[in-house]
Amino acid sequence: MNAVRRNPVIIVVTLLFGLLQIPQLVSPYLNTDIGLVVSGLFSLVFVFVLPFYFGGIVGMAAEALDGKTSLQTFLREGRANYVSMFGAYLLLIVAMVVYFVVLAIVGGVGGFVAVGIGQSGGAAGTGSLLVFAGLVLLLFVLVFAFSFFVQFFGQAIVLDGESAVGGFKKSVRVVWGHKLSTLGYMVILVLFSAVFGTIGGIVGTLPTLYGVNDVLTIAAVLSVGLVIATGIIGAFTAAYGVAFYEQIRAPGEQQPA
Repeated sequence: MNAVRRNPVIIVVTLLFGLLQIPQLVSPYLNTDIGLVVSGLFSLVFVFVLPFYFGGIVGMAAEALDGKTSLQTFLREGRANYVSMFGAYLLLIVAMVVYFVVLAIVGGVGGFVAVGIGQSGGAAGTGSLLVFAGLVLLLFVLVFAFSFFVQFFGQAIVLDGESAVGGFKKSVRVVWGHKLSTLGYMVILVLFSAVFGTIGGIVGTLPTLYGVNDVLTIAAVLSVGLVIATGIIGAFTAAYGVAFYEQIRAPGEQQPA
């Protein structure tokens, strides 16, 4: 997009953010204890840095769409929206925990049902399996719908001054009125994510193909490549996300620059 080409500083910021992911990518190939410590520490850092980064990069992208932006904008927007962003991420974590607990319960109950069905058989058993499969499918549909409708909470917080809860509500309202176009937007993001998933899969197969020393070297090289790709693609997707949000939200709700 022209906004990113005019403002390569956005790529610099996303590259720096990507550097935080290198220790987590390389840690599985270190000594077990060291790898766990490194991964745990950087995961903790990531939790506290991510809200600042998201708020800052959304602010930069919005400013870049209208002209020039700078690192000062990133720092200003990151600080100004940190509390709301952090609160929003905490709510997301709670929602994820609840979801996985429910999924585990359904899976556990389904396991007992499957054992019982295997012992008894019959049409009733087949019906129970169908009900269980339907419940699992429903859970996956619900998590997709949740992600689909709340995905613009960050843009709502930064661009519209919403609170953590208000950001989710605003995202739902905006997406509800533009479901088809938002689905197309998500498809594009999924395609970008598939690229990273492929690279991550390659990194994951390294231990079975090479020795320990070779794995560390190759993993480091691939990690650097992944960071560069994250920086470039992340900058464009950030700008694209802001541009799309500004397009679908009601014109009367846009705040003056």
